[in-house]
Amino acid sequence: MPMMALTGSRVREKRLALGMRQAELARAAGVSASYLNLIEHNRRRIGAEVLGRLARALGVEAQLLEAGDEGVLIEDLRGAVAETGGAGAAELDRVEDFVGRFPGWAGLLAAQHRRVTQLERSVNALNDRLTHDSYLSQALHEVLSAVSSVRSTAAILAETEDIDPVWRARFHGNLHVDSERLAVGAEALVAYLDGSEAAEEQSIAAPQEEVEAWLAARGWHLPELEAGDPAVLEPEIAGL
Repeated sequence: MPMMALTGSRVREKRLALGMRQAELARAAGVSASYLNLIEHNRRRIGAEVLGRLARALGVEAQLLEAGDEGVLIEDLRGAVAETGGAGAAELDRVEDFVGRFPGWAGLLAAQHRRVTQLERSVNALNDRLTHDSYLSQALHEVLSAVSSVRSTAAILAETEDIDPVWRARFHGNLHVDSERLAVGAEALVAYLDGSEAAEEQSIAAPQEEVEAWLAARGWHLPELEAGDPAVLEPEIAGL
Protein backbone atom coordinates (compact mmCIF):
# COMPACT_ATOMS: atom_id res chain seq x y z
CA MET A 1 0.00 0.00 0.00
CA PRO A 2 1.50 3.39 -0.94
CA MET A 3 2.45 5.93 1.66
CA MET A 4 -0.32 8.24 0.47
CA ALA A 5 -2.79 5.73 1.89
CA LEU A 6 -2.30 7.51 5.18
CA THR A 7 -4.05 10.53 3.74
CA GLY A 8 -7.34 8.64 3.53
CA SER A 9 -7.19 7.82 7.23
CA ARG A 10 -6.45 11.46 8.02
CA VAL A 11 -9.43 12.62 5.95
CA ARG A 12 -11.73 10.21 7.76
CA GLU A 13 -10.46 11.16 11.23
CA LYS A 14 -10.80 14.88 10.51
CA ARG A 15 -14.32 14.42 9.14
CA LEU A 16 -15.40 12.45 12.21
CA ALA A 17 -13.81 15.02 14.51
CA LEU A 18 -15.91 17.72 12.83
CA GLY A 19 -19.06 15.62 13.09
CA MET A 20 -19.57 15.61 9.32
CA ARG A 21 -21.38 12.88 7.46
CA GLN A 22 -19.55 11.26 4.60
CA ALA A 23 -22.18 12.48 2.15
CA GLU A 24 -21.77 16.06 3.39
CA LEU A 25 -18.02 16.06 2.85
CA ALA A 26 -18.38 14.41 -0.55
CA ARG A 27 -20.87 17.05 -1.65
CA ALA A 28 -18.70 19.91 -0.33
CA ALA A 29 -15.60 18.54 -2.08
CA GLY A 30 -17.41 17.79 -5.32
CA VAL A 31 -16.82 14.03 -5.32
CA SER A 32 -19.16 11.09 -5.09
CA ALA A 33 -19.86 9.51 -1.72
CA SER A 34 -18.70 6.12 -3.01
CA TYR A 35 -15.38 7.59 -4.19
CA LEU A 36 -14.87 9.32 -0.83
CA ASN A 37 -15.61 6.04 0.92
CA LEU A 38 -12.84 4.36 -1.07
CA ILE A 39 -10.46 7.21 -0.26
CA GLU A 40 -11.17 7.06 3.47
CA HIS A 41 -10.58 3.31 3.49
CA ASN A 42 -7.23 3.77 1.74
CA ARG A 43 -8.31 2.09 -1.49
CA ARG A 44 -7.76 5.01 -3.85
CA ARG A 45 -4.95 7.46 -4.38
CA ILE A 46 -5.82 11.11 -3.93
CA GLY A 47 -4.79 13.58 -6.58
CA ALA A 48 -3.59 17.05 -5.63
CA GLU A 49 -6.80 18.70 -6.87
CA VAL A 50 -9.14 16.40 -4.95
CA LEU A 51 -6.93 16.65 -1.88
CA GLY A 52 -7.14 20.43 -2.04
CA ARG A 53 -10.94 20.37 -2.26
CA LEU A 54 -11.18 17.95 0.66
CA ALA A 55 -8.83 20.10 2.72
CA ARG A 56 -10.88 23.23 2.05
CA ALA A 57 -14.10 21.42 2.92
CA LEU A 58 -12.53 20.25 6.18
CA GLY A 59 -11.05 23.66 6.93
CA VAL A 60 -7.42 22.53 7.08
CA GLU A 61 -4.27 22.86 5.02
CA ALA A 62 -3.73 20.11 2.47
CA GLN A 63 -0.29 19.38 3.97
CA LEU A 64 -1.95 18.34 7.22
CA LEU A 65 -3.74 15.55 5.38
CA GLU A 66 -0.64 14.24 3.67
CA ALA A 67 1.68 11.60 5.07
CA GLY A 68 4.44 13.15 7.18
CA ASP A 69 6.09 11.79 10.32
CA GLU A 70 4.03 8.62 9.94
CA GLY A 71 6.45 7.56 7.23
CA VAL A 72 9.17 7.21 9.85
CA LEU A 73 6.85 5.22 12.10
CA ILE A 74 5.94 2.91 9.24
CA GLU A 75 9.58 2.17 8.51
CA ASP A 76 10.25 1.59 12.22
CA LEU A 77 7.37 -0.88 12.48
CA ARG A 78 8.43 -2.67 9.31
CA GLY A 79 11.93 -2.95 10.73
CA ALA A 80 10.54 -4.32 14.00
CA VAL A 81 8.67 -7.04 12.12
CA ALA A 82 11.77 -7.94 10.12
CA GLU A 83 13.98 -8.12 13.22
CA THR A 84 11.53 -10.36 15.08
CA GLY A 85 11.65 -12.98 12.38
CA GLY A 86 8.54 -11.94 10.50
CA ALA A 87 6.07 -12.22 13.38
CA GLY A 88 2.90 -10.43 12.34
CA ALA A 89 3.96 -10.31 8.69
CA ALA A 90 0.47 -11.44 7.69
CA GLU A 91 -0.84 -7.98 8.61
CA LEU A 92 2.15 -6.02 7.37
CA ASP A 93 0.16 -4.72 4.41
CA ARG A 94 -2.10 -2.88 6.88
CA VAL A 95 0.65 -1.04 8.73
CA GLU A 96 -0.09 2.26 6.94
CA ASP A 97 -3.72 2.10 7.99
CA PHE A 98 -2.70 1.28 11.58
CA VAL A 99 -0.32 4.25 11.75
CA GLY A 100 -2.90 6.54 10.19
CA ARG A 101 -5.65 5.56 12.61
CA PHE A 102 -3.58 5.11 15.77
CA PRO A 103 -0.42 7.25 15.51
CA GLY A 104 0.00 7.32 19.28
CA TRP A 105 0.02 3.54 19.63
CA ALA A 106 2.27 3.23 16.58
CA GLY A 107 4.75 5.66 18.12
CA LEU A 108 4.68 3.77 21.40
CA LEU A 109 5.37 0.43 19.68
CA ALA A 110 8.21 1.93 17.66
CA ALA A 111 9.74 3.48 20.79
CA GLN A 112 9.43 0.18 22.68
CA HIS A 113 11.13 -1.65 19.84
CA ARG A 114 14.03 0.82 19.90
CA ARG A 115 14.27 0.40 23.67
CA VAL A 116 14.28 -3.40 23.43
CA THR A 117 16.96 -3.25 20.74
CA GLN A 118 19.11 -1.01 22.93
CA LEU A 119 18.67 -3.31 25.94
CA GLU A 120 19.61 -6.35 23.86
CA ARG A 121 22.79 -4.60 22.80
CA SER A 122 23.56 -3.73 26.41
CA VAL A 123 23.01 -7.34 27.51
CA ASN A 124 25.26 -8.63 24.74
CA ALA A 125 27.92 -6.11 25.69
CA LEU A 126 27.72 -7.15 29.36
CA ASN A 127 27.94 -10.83 28.42
CA ASP A 128 31.03 -10.09 26.41
CA ARG A 129 32.55 -8.17 29.32
CA LEU A 130 31.79 -10.98 31.76
CA THR A 131 33.78 -13.25 29.48
CA HIS A 132 36.74 -10.98 28.74
CA ASP A 133 36.89 -8.33 31.50
CA SER A 134 39.48 -9.58 33.99
CA TYR A 135 38.70 -6.87 36.57
CA LEU A 136 35.00 -7.70 36.53
CA SER A 137 35.69 -11.42 36.90
CA GLN A 138 38.03 -10.78 39.82
CA ALA A 139 35.54 -8.42 41.51
CA LEU A 140 32.73 -10.96 41.20
CA HIS A 141 34.98 -13.68 42.57
CA GLU A 142 35.87 -11.48 45.56
CA VAL A 143 32.21 -10.76 46.33
CA LEU A 144 31.21 -14.43 46.05
CA SER A 145 34.16 -15.46 48.21
CA ALA A 146 33.14 -13.00 50.93
CA VAL A 147 29.53 -14.20 50.76
CA SER A 148 30.64 -17.82 51.19
CA SER A 149 32.82 -16.92 54.18
CA VAL A 150 30.04 -14.97 55.89
CA ARG A 151 27.57 -17.78 55.30
CA SER A 152 29.92 -20.47 56.63
CA THR A 153 30.80 -18.53 59.78
CA ALA A 154 27.18 -17.60 60.44
CA ALA A 155 26.13 -21.25 60.02
CA ILE A 156 28.71 -22.39 62.58
CA LEU A 157 27.55 -19.80 65.11
CA ALA A 158 23.88 -20.60 64.55
CA GLU A 159 24.11 -24.39 64.51
CA THR A 160 26.70 -25.03 67.24
CA GLU A 161 25.27 -24.67 70.72
CA ASP A 162 28.39 -25.11 72.83
CA ILE A 163 31.30 -23.08 71.43
CA ASP A 164 34.35 -22.18 73.44
CA PRO A 165 34.25 -18.44 74.23
CA VAL A 166 37.65 -17.94 72.64
CA TRP A 167 36.53 -19.58 69.40
CA ARG A 168 33.21 -17.72 69.50
CA ALA A 169 35.07 -14.41 69.72
CA ARG A 170 37.32 -15.50 66.86
CA PHE A 171 34.30 -16.41 64.70
CA HIS A 172 32.70 -13.06 65.49
CA GLY A 173 35.89 -11.31 64.45
CA ASN A 174 36.02 -13.28 61.19
CA LEU A 175 32.37 -12.47 60.54
CA HIS A 176 33.05 -8.77 61.02
CA VAL A 177 36.08 -8.80 58.71
CA ASP A 178 34.30 -10.79 55.99
CA SER A 179 31.23 -8.54 56.21
CA GLU A 180 33.39 -5.46 55.69
CA ARG A 181 35.16 -7.17 52.80
CA LEU A 182 31.78 -7.99 51.25
CA ALA A 183 30.50 -4.43 51.65
CA VAL A 184 33.63 -2.89 50.13
CA GLY A 185 33.69 -5.37 47.26
CA ALA A 186 29.98 -4.90 46.49
CA GLU A 187 30.26 -1.09 46.51
CA ALA A 188 33.28 -1.21 44.20
CA LEU A 189 31.49 -3.60 41.85
CA VAL A 190 28.35 -1.45 41.69
CA ALA A 191 30.40 1.70 41.05
CA TYR A 192 32.32 -0.05 38.29
CA LEU A 193 29.16 -1.36 36.63
CA ASP A 194 27.38 2.00 36.91
CA GLY A 195 30.27 3.85 35.31
CA SER A 196 30.68 1.25 32.60
CA GLU A 197 26.95 1.19 31.87
CA ALA A 198 26.87 4.94 31.30
CA ALA A 199 29.85 4.71 28.98
CA GLU A 200 28.32 1.69 27.26
CA GLU A 201 25.05 3.51 26.59
CA GLN A 202 26.91 6.44 25.09
CA SER A 203 28.92 4.17 22.83
CA ILE A 204 25.92 2.04 21.83
CA ALA A 205 23.58 4.84 20.83
CA ALA A 206 24.26 5.94 17.27
CA PRO A 207 23.63 9.59 16.34
CA GLN A 208 20.57 8.60 14.31
CA GLU A 209 19.15 6.66 17.27
CA GLU A 210 19.71 9.62 19.60
CA VAL A 211 17.89 11.96 17.21
CA GLU A 212 15.02 9.48 16.76
CA ALA A 213 14.68 9.06 20.53
CA TRP A 214 14.58 12.84 20.95
CA LEU A 215 11.93 13.22 18.24
CA ALA A 216 9.88 10.37 19.72
CA ALA A 217 9.98 12.03 23.15
CA ARG A 218 8.58 15.18 21.53
CA GLY A 219 5.83 13.24 19.80
CA TRP A 220 7.47 13.75 16.39
CA HIS A 221 6.32 17.36 16.50
CA LEU A 222 8.47 20.50 16.59
CA PRO A 223 6.19 23.51 17.05
CA GLU A 224 9.26 25.77 17.23
CA LEU A 225 9.94 25.12 13.56
CA GLU A 226 6.34 25.85 12.65
CA ALA A 227 6.59 29.12 14.59
CA GLY A 228 9.69 30.06 12.59
CA ASP A 229 12.01 30.09 15.61
CA PRO A 230 14.41 27.13 15.17
CA ALA A 231 17.06 28.80 17.35
CA VAL A 232 15.06 27.77 20.42
CA LEU A 233 15.89 24.14 19.64
CA GLU A 234 19.64 24.65 19.41
CA PRO A 235 20.40 24.01 23.14
CA GLU A 236 18.43 20.74 23.08
CA ILE A 237 20.04 19.58 19.86
CA ALA A 238 23.50 20.46 21.16
CA GLY A 239 22.85 18.30 24.22
CA LEU A 240 22.14 15.16 22.19
